[in-house]
Amino acid sequence: MSTISILLSIVLALVLIATAVRDFSGPPEVVDLIRRLGYRPGFERTLGLIKGLAGVGLAIGVAWAPIGVLAAAGTCVYFVLAVRAHSKLGDPGSQSIPAAVLFGVSFLTLVTRALA
Repeated sequence: MSTISILLSIVLALVLIATAVRDFSGPPEVVDLIRRLGYRPGFERTLGLIKGLAGVGLAIGVAWAPIGVLAAAGTCVYFVLAVRAHSKLGDPGSQSIPAAVLFGVSFLTLVTRALA
């Protein structure tokens, strides 16, 4: 496995775990987004769980490549759906930039993992 693949996996895993912890604390902007999308209160914890598991999968994937590839693919799907959610709500582009950037990092992670 290449150094860049390992680095991307670790950075993305840390970001996902950090944002998962944040989601569990119920930040107002995330709670508002969940409400506007029509999901039940507390759904942000489900999103936090998904991101946390993806982060753990990426970390495990450094040692066991198939898990890392699956976790990277899952994060690509997650962030495409996040960008779509912001677009669906008519949020300004600035609100979907973090999800778009993380999609890009996820995609690069997936490509480097798959080619390693």
